[in-house]
Amino acid sequence: MTNKELRENVAERRKRGFKKSLLLNLALLIPPILLTIAIFITALNTYILSLFLLYFVLPMYYTVDKRMRYDITGIGKPNFSYADGYKAFFTKNMGGIFGAIGAILLGILIFIFLLFILEYAFPAIAHCFPEAGQVVETIGDIYAGNQVDMEYLTDYLLKNGHLLTQPATVLIGVSAYIPMLLVVFYFFNNNLSMHYLSTIVLPDIDKNVSASQARGISKIQFGRLIQGHRLKETLVHNWPYYLVYTILYGVILYACTFITTTNLLVLPIVVLLAPSLSLFYGFLLDYFCLMNEYCILEESQSLLLSRMPEQMRFSVYQTYCSPNYIHGEESAARGCFVPAPTYRQEHPFSSPFSNPPYSSAPTTEDQPSSFAERRPEQTSGEEKDNVAGETPTGVVIDLSDEKDKEDNTK
Repeated sequence: MTNKELRENVAERRKRGFKKSLLLNLALLIPPILLTIAIFITALNTYILSLFLLYFVLPMYYTVDKRMRYDITGIGKPNFSYADGYKAFFTKNMGGIFGAIGAILLGILIFIFLLFILEYAFPAIAHCFPEAGQVVETIGDIYAGNQVDMEYLTDYLLKNGHLLTQPATVLIGVSAYIPMLLVVFYFFNNNLSMHYLSTIVLPDIDKNVSASQARGISKIQFGRLIQGHRLKETLVHNWPYYLVYTILYGVILYACTFITTTNLLVLPIVVLLAPSLSLFYGFLLDYFCLMNEYCILEESQSLLLSRMPEQMRFSVYQTYCSPNYIHGEESAARGCFVPAPTYRQEHPFSSPFSNPPYSSAPTTEDQPSSFAERRPEQTSGEEKDNVAGETPTGVVIDLSDEKDKEDNTK
């Protein structure tokens, strides 16, 4: 498939996401965004402790994600609700689908690094605002003396520190741009895309392992095979959204520089106002970016399969056909990602001149026509022996019970 054909297919599949439910999905996205802004804008006043409340907002984002996936693939529950999202997070194994802790911590580290570098430009920024420039010069004169009177300095800052609101807004806003861009459009999307890819290669993987495990398997195994291709196509399809985000960020940051306050307790809120507001239009724009990334993965299945090493293919097939693998609606809709291996692939060391009387791999005629017939527990004993007889490599997932493991060791 050429790049032109791929992009045409992505555009065609993307049309499925522009249904009547699109407006409802965007409406469901607004409440968690507003809660996130409230949590983020009070982060400095709560010493970043408020960020831990984000975990209780993530199920609402998960609800929107599930509805988007249904629009693209037709698999799942069409009227997935907030209640379903919270149930999946707190009673099932979907809590790690976003990788939120790692994404937020990495974003904070990048912000601190940029703030450490750009703080040397703070005096120059402050001199763009006359009153702030005078405060900076006075502070410099205090430190230039032989002895620094800390009591005098503290009293001066309490009386005049609010004049530094505008340059502080610029410094924090500029330092936060790249971390916010990466967190909203890359860190979260990359984690969600890796989980989505795992559901393509191993349908119903969420019924067998946790979302974080599925994401990790995909990132380590399948995702690397098409990483360059995926990032390139993502940039091609999503760069207009990145540009719009950047323009809006610059406009709102400029508008926030006109806000002044005499209350030092309000100062942190004013300083974080521009990055916080960027979450609103950022997540709305990211809805379409993430939809593009899902469509790219759907249309890159043949490329992924062609790049899979033979051992990885057989491992995926073994895992999917394992009698311990739990199947569901995704398996019914997608089937096995890897075609059934031939006799020669299953027995690579057999004589090339031998004429096997049968092949343990199901033929086209033997393949079941319905999901009810293809459940692993209905697989023939001959197939089970062949699957268990091979040493699993790559991404084989051990789904057997602990009791079975003890019996085998005995």
